[in-house]
Amino acid sequence: MSNTLTRDERVEGLQITAPQRKQTIARTLDFLARTGLTRPDLARRIGYGESTLVQFLNDRYERVGRSDERIRLAINEFLDAHPVLPPTQTMGEIYETANVRVIRDTFERVLRRAVAYVLYGAPGSQKTFALLNQVALFNQQELPKNGHGRRAYYVYAREGIRPRDLLRRVCIACGVPVSGDIDRMFSNIRFEFRTRQVVLIIDEAQHLPLESLEVVRELLDQPPHFSLLLAGSHDLMTTFDRFAGNLEQWNSRILAKVKLPGLLESEARAIIQREVGDLLARVKSSLAEKQVAELIAKATSQDRFDRGKTYINVRTLTNALEQIKAAAAAKEA
Repeated sequence: MSNTLTRDERVEGLQITAPQRKQTIARTLDFLARTGLTRPDLARRIGYGESTLVQFLNDRYERVGRSDERIRLAINEFLDAHPVLPPTQTMGEIYETANVRVIRDTFERVLRRAVAYVLYGAPGSQKTFALLNQVALFNQQELPKNGHGRRAYYVYAREGIRPRDLLRRVCIACGVPVSGDIDRMFSNIRFEFRTRQVVLIIDEAQHLPLESLEVVRELLDQPPHFSLLLAGSHDLMTTFDRFAGNLEQWNSRILAKVKLPGLLESEARAIIQREVGDLLARVKSSLAEKQVAELIAKATSQDRFDRGKTYINVRTLTNALEQIKAAAAAKEA
């Protein structure tokens, strides 16, 4: 019916919902700015065409129809289901290992005041998984405090990420409006967190070029003075050693560089027992011990940064255990 109406008739019909429409438009634009989601992305997620959404956001919906009730409902339902909040969702149960205890202790140290720490370890050390869970658990604790609660955020640094792209990721992680201008993004961060203490974790920080590291340092040096935890592989330490002259300001601000101890054999055995202990109990003890030893051996790698030493890769071990459980389940099906 709408296509038989004149433009003036559609405009008149939309006047009734103008206040609700303007409120939804403002809410949507703020959501897009804080999440980095594009208009085509949002249109696809709410089941509308991009051109229809654009007309709505430009307050020109009379070009589409006489009533905006359905699109407002679709947008508001989506925004209600995806609030811009600090991450609070954990990724499942985590193994209580020496690595995890060191990560937890380092996180607690970073909380005390605006400082910088470096945390590094071999690949497959549970680092990323443990950091994400630590951030989620901390925000669960602090979110109810609302106005004065502290916040923790996690950002992954891809290889060679440029300063603007890195700061854009920081803004999106923190729910701060994103801009094409670095200074404006810094201003938005300062305004949003002017009364809060914030811990920012940058994972795989060995990927950061020097100019991106300098952008990160500004978050510590200037208001709102984020506490920083740079996490990565041994390559991260190599960067600080190799470019010590260029990173003199950084090195003077890092309170400690913490090395993850690695997975102990006793911890690996405990993980194996926990995950497939019921399967091992079905075979002779000597065979079970042989299978455990083989699993640990296959998960053991040479440490290329510490000659002559090896480490147990947690990821390799848990992947092997998942395959064993899947094979057992398939056999019993």
